[in-house]
Amino acid sequence: MVSIADFLPELQSGALALATVLSLVMVTVSALSYRRAREARVLLISLAFGFFFVKNLLLSYLVFMALLENILLYSAAFDSAILLSFYIALFRRR
Repeated sequence: MVSIADFLPELQSGALALATVLSLVMVTVSALSYRRAREARVLLISLAFGFFFVKNLLLSYLVFMALLENILLYSAAFDSAILLSFYIALFRRR
């Protein structure tokens, strides 16, 4: 019988890849926004997204070098939600 545990490594890698790509997109969008606005607030937001991106790159490296616990799946899912929430709250038109 096939269980979800059989697919957990692929789910973790996929969730982490999604979070990494999403954080890279957010860094790019916020950096372009800073380039236009030249406001310190936008620069700090770009830096925060950059930290998310670096964190996800590091986690990706660790996943491909060693087996890690299931916490990576949850971490990547929450990071994706945080990034989207952060983006919507800060950059949407009011």
